[in-house]
Amino acid sequence: MLLRKCSFIGLRIACNRSISTKPHIVVHPEIRHALAHRQPIVALESTIITHGMPVPQNVETALQVEEVVRQNGAVPATIGIIDGCIKVGLSQEELMTLAKKPRSEVIKCSRRDLPYVVAMGQSGGTTVAATMIVAHRVGIQIFATGGIGGVHREGHITLDVSADLVELGRTPVAVVCSGVKSILDIPRTLEYLETQGVCVASFNSPGGVFPDFYTRDSGCKVPYNLPSAADVAKLLSAWRQLKLQSGVLIGVPIPAEFAAEKSSIDAAIAEANAAAQAQGVSGKEVTPFLLSHISRITQGRSLQANIALIKNNARIAAQIASSLRENDQEVTATKVDAAKKPLVVGASILDLSFKVKDTHDLHLDGATYKSVTKHAAGGVGRNIAEGIYKLYGDVNLISAVGSDHFAQMLRQLMPAALQPNLIVDGKNATSLCSVIFDRFGDCKLILGDMDIHDSITPEALSSNSELFRRAPLVVMDSNLSEQAMNCTLQLAQRFQVPVFFEPTDMFIAGKPFKLRKELTQHIRLLKPNLHELKTIVEAITGQPVDLQLDAKMERTELLKQTKKLLKQIDSHFNCIIATLGNHGVLLSCRSDAVTDPGKLLSLSPACDHTTLFYAPPKLQKIVNVSGAGDSFCAGFITALLKEHTLDECVAAGFAAAERALLSESAVPTTYFQDNQAFENYFKEILKKMQRQRI
Repeated sequence: MLLRKCSFIGLRIACNRSISTKPHIVVHPEIRHALAHRQPIVALESTIITHGMPVPQNVETALQVEEVVRQNGAVPATIGIIDGCIKVGLSQEELMTLAKKPRSEVIKCSRRDLPYVVAMGQSGGTTVAATMIVAHRVGIQIFATGGIGGVHREGHITLDVSADLVELGRTPVAVVCSGVKSILDIPRTLEYLETQGVCVASFNSPGGVFPDFYTRDSGCKVPYNLPSAADVAKLLSAWRQLKLQSGVLIGVPIPAEFAAEKSSIDAAIAEANAAAQAQGVSGKEVTPFLLSHISRITQGRSLQANIALIKNNARIAAQIASSLRENDQEVTATKVDAAKKPLVVGASILDLSFKVKDTHDLHLDGATYKSVTKHAAGGVGRNIAEGIYKLYGDVNLISAVGSDHFAQMLRQLMPAALQPNLIVDGKNATSLCSVIFDRFGDCKLILGDMDIHDSITPEALSSNSELFRRAPLVVMDSNLSEQAMNCTLQLAQRFQVPVFFEPTDMFIAGKPFKLRKELTQHIRLLKPNLHELKTIVEAITGQPVDLQLDAKMERTELLKQTKKLLKQIDSHFNCIIATLGNHGVLLSCRSDAVTDPGKLLSLSPACDHTTLFYAPPKLQKIVNVSGAGDSFCAGFITALLKEHTLDECVAAGFAAAERALLSESAVPTTYFQDNQAFENYFKEILKKMQRQRI
């Protein structure tokens, strides 16, 4: 329901105006999804791009701030106005578009400016006040900025008071900043905020002093000092419950290594103020003029301090947003139970795909083939985790990335909820795969740099043991080292958690079965294709498999030969999902799971097994095959954890795989509008699905 509400925000606004049907507020799909799933979100203003910093620092800083938010477990939502449309969640292209517009064509927008800019189709950077209004309108509760406006020096005479202060008094958004800009009258600003009923607190500030942007001590104390993000989240929880309809201001001191010496910055401010008065600068042009002038006086040191503090504020805001979401989970009866949060341990990869356009056959002969190239987030473990996150509602992922440019690209393509437990390895490159598809869309070759996966060490896994303890199921892919697999299975044994194994590739599918049997017995479910199944049978039995299985075989013979293989190892597992290409899947599962699928998660062995074949519904148009198997896993696991029947679990897998086959990316941007739509769809598939006992 929340997703539908967010999607029509702009439409409701537009319908109130007879002169236009164009939506005035457009919410980026990632933000809509995050709102619908109550994911942590941090709003970001755009005057930092349009008026706060010079080119190129403005664009670089804006992108870096978004990355900081993602690295700390939240979704960044930069807000700006382009050609009369208020955008919540600027894409990188839109951010660049706004940054490149001449200053004379971009309006610094507060509350009063919004109607004009929208009506005239102009562009604007949103101030604190305007960003608060838009964030509140769409449902974002936390906003990170550099510093807020305030009462200007001599403001008691000129009555020059920033609209930010009035907005804080009437719009319930929590603003995380480095206090009031040093160029302002801070004591009078704090008095004004008190009059407006704004709760003001400092964050982990010695003595409870309030920061003043460039320095850590404004000389003013505020009533409350909150030592951690969790403490701020508690305050915000109470603030929401009281429904006071006013904002909260959290003052975060600039990191000490970037803080200015107070006397020198005061001298620079005095000089800049004198220059502003001499040149007749007034109104909303004062602040950008002063900041630019101070930067020149301090030879750029103030600009570096500005960049450092906004990044730090974004980090703290994201941590607060994540803590607030955890509080919500604890008190919301309808939440996904925190004890039912599946864990995925596996690879995160940046995929570069090349689909051949030439009509002649593809051969590895050194020739040049015309192709269409795309990049996307990939990696079996990551794909499954994103699928579970979008279908089930929550998941933990333990994976590894580098600290390079590829990691930045990969993070931008990943939901923020998958990133809190990423291991960052500064020595190895982020995993990169080049995938070659023929003109029919069939994968012909994969070249991959996989060294980064060795960063998922036993030590890193053990430090995340709490995630294992809380998981109803651990999903493990075969990209892990044997040592990491050993530790994963040890933790599963320690906390008595079943493991779902995704073999990943025929050459490494047998890897975990070289380990001790008392560990591998915790692998209760697995999903191999035909080549991977042969490898696993050979690893478990120690005997070579002579069968030449191929999905292009006649179905009856294929099922007969596959069942022979399954019979050799079925007693080791609760369920083997053998994928047979276009034919469907052949399940070998414990017999009692047919009527009670919860038995698939049991750690106790079963006496007998049954084999079931499921043929999927026909699908006419296939766009991409690279993520269908991973999406099948996500759909199957989601339905299993939600206690659906075995047939419904398979249907859910087919439904998710179908959406992946129709998507350009391995994991669709959106599978279904909501959980109910997913359930309705896979139940429709169930009616068409063919099942037979083999």
